[in-house]
Amino acid sequence: MKELSKHCALAFGTLMLAGVASPALAAESASDATCPMFRWTTLGTAGGPIPTEERSEPANLLDAGGMAILVDTGDGTVGQMARAGRSYGEIRNVFLSHLHLDHTAGLAAVIGLRWMNNHPGVLTIHGPPGTKELVDGIVASMAPPARIGFGLGKPPAPADGVKVVELADGTVTALGPLSVRAVANNHFDGAGNPAKAANALAFSYRFTMGGRSITYTGDTGPDARVTALAKGTDMLVSEVIEVDRMVAVIKAQRPDLDDAALAGTRTHFATHHVTPEEVGKMAAEAGAGRLVLTHYVIPGPLGMSARSLDAKVRASYSGPVDLSRDLSSYDLGCSK
Repeated sequence: MKELSKHCALAFGTLMLAGVASPALAAESASDATCPMFRWTTLGTAGGPIPTEERSEPANLLDAGGMAILVDTGDGTVGQMARAGRSYGEIRNVFLSHLHLDHTAGLAAVIGLRWMNNHPGVLTIHGPPGTKELVDGIVASMAPPARIGFGLGKPPAPADGVKVVELADGTVTALGPLSVRAVANNHFDGAGNPAKAANALAFSYRFTMGGRSITYTGDTGPDARVTALAKGTDMLVSEVIEVDRMVAVIKAQRPDLDDAALAGTRTHFATHHVTPEEVGKMAAEAGAGRLVLTHYVIPGPLGMSARSLDAKVRASYSGPVDLSRDLSSYDLGCSK
């Protein structure tokens, strides 16, 4: 990765794997009142509900002005935080892009282990309609361990440690110096989609602090609303899919699926996710300062397709592109 000039108006740093988000570094950066930390760490970069040995399920950590915020909580979130040298006890806010399990399966551990270890403070879960039902179910599942108890003092009732805020399209949430805007995207659109029939929403988010911003697509197909949300953003964090390769892998792994099921799968991938070419167009049209690719719905080790993936993105986008790994970290510094 080329090191960007420290004299740029906005400096980005990329650190791979171990120690990228240590508490000591967080405290050091957050202590600079003139330039509070604004850093994004990809805890898990896998895409879809099929575990892989290379990448953990979708989850991200945002450090913003002394706050530690989770953005999606796929399976393995708390373990990935530990690998990054961080504790789920730091978390006070979670933002869920949508309620597919590959983005939420780790939330039970975040809620439950915070309670079990009697961490202080209330955890606020922000998400689309249905989030309260999801969290209520997690809290209900904690009734047996609550009766059993644990050795770290007497924790409060599980429900007392968590709060839910369900968001609407266009909602802006203020958390101290951080502003978070939620915009609905087309991940659940389409005739016959049960999610659409249930009035479910999938969100993309823009996180803004001072003059700096990070836009996170969550899961989405090509959508003008997402491009508009990302207009002029310093860093666009986007999902990406290679449709043909994924369909071929699914066909090989699931010989029980008939042609109609595979055709439906292809339509979903092509409509409700974004290809490398589409990601490049979106980043270019938005004028994003940097593009970070995550949520790889791409089979096999990333290195097998990194070169072709990069070339497809760069057909439209000429800015810096990062193919993130688990625990990659991106620090948006300030002008000096």
